[in-house]
Amino acid sequence: MRLIKYKLKNNIGLITLNRREKYNSFNMIMLEELYTILQKEKDNDDLKLLMITGAGEKSFCSGVDLNQLKVLKSIEENRNFAEQLEKTVLSLFKFPKPTIALLNGYALGGGFGLAATCDYRIMSENAKVGFPAVQIGAIMPVACTLIVSSLIGEGKTKNLMLTGKLLEANEAINIGLVDEIAKPEEIMKKAQVVATQMLKAGKIAIEMTKKTININLLRDIETYRLYAADNFAYLSQTKDWRERMTK
Repeated sequence: MRLIKYKLKNNIGLITLNRREKYNSFNMIMLEELYTILQKEKDNDDLKLLMITGAGEKSFCSGVDLNQLKVLKSIEENRNFAEQLEKTVLSLFKFPKPTIALLNGYALGGGFGLAATCDYRIMSENAKVGFPAVQIGAIMPVACTLIVSSLIGEGKTKNLMLTGKLLEANEAINIGLVDEIAKPEEIMKKAQVVATQMLKAGKIAIEMTKKTININLLRDIETYRLYAADNFAYLSQTKDWRERMTK
């Protein structure tokens, strides 16, 4: 079974994170599959707009699969995983076509970080978002952290990432984490409305606008991404990490 489903219809691509039984959490194989699709499709002239969602009704993406972290033993293995996560998230942030995230359920940690890289986020009224990384002694990918901070400011980002608390849909839209709320059965319909509007724009104009808006943030992410991977690898070897992983 492929961990990423992808279909292209009427110039709109739909990526589905496909680990329903694991709440669509990341493991290394999923990240590699997602990265490969993004790299391939960014130059596909038949693709005009990209959507991303999660399989099932409970979760968009619950972040990193803790079972994946438990099998990573060495600093090198943990650093490679962190780098793959950063690289994959960054590839969606740099994607030249318009992107829409359909948050059909829980969007936690790097899972919401992935959604944050998209140009527009529609959240189910039943969904929740949060950043519980610190509760297991880990840190968020630098791309996710800086992008979320650009959306809601440093103060609110600290509030969420230092506490790990979860937000309901109404709270998420009020602070600017998402752009729109929908009933679960209406998320795709609302996404199609947004897509129709975006597809009226010129392809080159869209790409240049995204690059202009993202240029300063992208520079900061590129500066610190390897530093953050080193920090993740270091934390993986600490006593606190090992104790929290076994709880």
